[in-house]
Amino acid sequence: MSDKIYRYNLDFEGTADNTASSKAKEDANTIFIKKGYKNLITNNFYIKNIIIRKIINILLGIVAIIRIKRGGYVTVNFPFNTAEKKVIFGFLYKIKKIKNIKIIVLIHDLESLRKNKIDSIDNNKEIDFLVKTDIIIAHNRRMIDWLVSKGISESKIVDLEIFDYLGNFLPSGGDYDGNIIIAGNLDFKKVKYLLQIEKIKNVKFNLYGPNISQDMLERGNANYFGSFSPDEVPEVIKGMFGLVWDSDSLKGGDGIFGEYQRYNNPHKASLYLASEFPIIMWSDAALASFIDKNNLGFVVDSLKQLPEKIDSISESDYMQMKKNTQQFGEKIRSGYFLSEALKKAENILEENK
Repeated sequence: MSDKIYRYNLDFEGTADNTASSKAKEDANTIFIKKGYKNLITNNFYIKNIIIRKIINILLGIVAIIRIKRGGYVTVNFPFNTAEKKVIFGFLYKIKKIKNIKIIVLIHDLESLRKNKIDSIDNNKEIDFLVKTDIIIAHNRRMIDWLVSKGISESKIVDLEIFDYLGNFLPSGGDYDGNIIIAGNLDFKKVKYLLQIEKIKNVKFNLYGPNISQDMLERGNANYFGSFSPDEVPEVIKGMFGLVWDSDSLKGGDGIFGEYQRYNNPHKASLYLASEFPIIMWSDAALASFIDKNNLGFVVDSLKQLPEKIDSISESDYMQMKKNTQQFGEKIRSGYFLSEALKKAENILEENK
């Protein structure tokens, strides 16, 4: 009897669409492959007829699953946000016991947390999917506790700690200039706090990203530098700190996205650290303890605290933060955190054989 482990990655992502969401999943797939997980399918073709395209996707997925050898390990990105993905994974779960397949799920988002659908049908379906897996790689301790509260065994959950952000780019670093970087989707419907940043005196904001409004362009304390792809951003952003703030207001935690920061690891944090910028974050965000513990920036309850907080940071304090971000940035750019989580996941599976 062979002890060889057959490793597979169900890859649905295909070509990039220049969004942070696609960047996170593509990086995960790259790391899975680097660690010996063979891609089963990649939707890198285009068929105009949507129905035919969906049918082909489902057939490719089913064929791919049939090819999985007995006892194989399968990595997947979660959630499954299309109907065909759900059908394919439904088929995977049906033959899981027959082939003794082990499923390792990397959570990117939990819609039931982000949309506050605590007892909804969608929430129950999401948990049902996760219950059927063998290993879950979750963002952080807070997310692990939430999953356990929903009946998922803690023994099968691995802590990712922070997302990786792969690249061979030259990090733009950080300058002791007091300026704050805001990179990402600048649509005020998603980042409502932007409409209030003029209330923050003596702080300049450097903005990078799509969907900025004319109103924002006219703000006296905001400079807009354009929109760039996820691979270009690390080399062009300039400032002292990167801001990770999804609240609807200057106070942390307001609104759906603000509340979600209590549980998730924003990919934007990984972007800033990969670019070797210390971070500013809400004090009750799930990643706040990671930032504090490793001296990778600072946390605040409200953005109104920024002027006083920045003034209190000496240049030597800042240079120590920057040195720390350089160390973590190198790890994040190399895929260290998912690689370590994957190693822990495989160890758990081996111990349970």
